[in-house]
Amino acid sequence: MVNLYRKGRIAEGKIARDLRGKGFQNIRQSAGSRGPADIYASRNGVKYYFQVKSGSARLGSEGRRDIRQLAQGRRGVAVSIH
Repeated sequence: MVNLYRKGRIAEGKIARDLRGKGFQNIRQSAGSRGPADIYASRNGVKYYFQVKSGSARLGSEGRRDIRQLAQGRRGVAVSIH
């Protein structure tokens, strides 16, 4: 059986490395992926909040609402990556 948590963490790590290569700074992966955002990063003074989904997982309407509220409250940008 595939450990879905591990698979998700691997996908998040790949995204974090890609963001670093694209000039993002202060990249942080959330501990335990329990919050609305999996990765926090900034670039050119703008804060970004990423929700990463892998495999057949999709971000539902509640998840979209949560990450948007987080980004709005912190004056940042919400991003969903699959």
